[in-house]
Amino acid sequence: MNKYHEANRKGWDAVSPIWQAGIEQHGVWHRCHREPELVLRPEERRYLGDVAGQEICVLGSGDNLVVFALAGLGARVTSVDISQVQLDTAARRARELDLDVRFLRADVTDLSAIPDASFDGVYTGGHVAVWVSDLRRYYAEAGRILRPGGLFMVNEYHPFRRIWRWGATPLELEASYFVRGPFQTDRSDEVDGAAPGSIPSYEFHWTVSDYVSAMLAAGCRILALEEMGDGLEEWENAPLEGLPLCLLLVGRKE
Repeated sequence: MNKYHEANRKGWDAVSPIWQAGIEQHGVWHRCHREPELVLRPEERRYLGDVAGQEICVLGSGDNLVVFALAGLGARVTSVDISQVQLDTAARRARELDLDVRFLRADVTDLSAIPDASFDGVYTGGHVAVWVSDLRRYYAEAGRILRPGGLFMVNEYHPFRRIWRWGATPLELEASYFVRGPFQTDRSDEVDGAAPGSIPSYEFHWTVSDYVSAMLAAGCRILALEEMGDGLEEWENAPLEGLPLCLLLVGRKE
């Protein structure tokens, strides 16, 4: 694990209790296995089709809401995340929901614990790529664990929204769209009692062409590229309305 990913792993382990408290308060995790539309967009459902009985791997599973939704639809799901604390919370919730989910702690750029051609589908996205220093290696691993003909679905926070200064009104450019990073930040303000600067983390900003070329390099034929949504998320504090919210990329393993 490289230094950027190790720092991000420690950061997620540190902030996970606070992050998961917000997930708990929101309550969607209780319902998404019965109401998958709470976390899966209609466009995603259309391309996923009937997943009952399929082996699906979710990379960078985080809050595991998509994991629970897919399990509720009948898929046999493997949840992969870099943070053991995140996975422990998800495993407890899965037991409470009586969902049979496999949990695996791994860096998405090194899935050596998973054999080649193990899955019918791989799902990833939300806010995963921003923490990953090598997008091509990440997607290459996703392609490797897919069976021929398997579906590779990426639904990422749109890169057009990552280039603006936090809280600036009107919008003010933070960095060029073409600067990939790393951008060092500090998460100590998210943890009570943490010393300033004690939880460094690193972000990477990928372009639309980076996502497309990485999926192609992973041996997948592009089936769809869609941009979805233009509203403001509740946590965003800059006037981003009108910019695309999500980038959906769907590929088929050749």
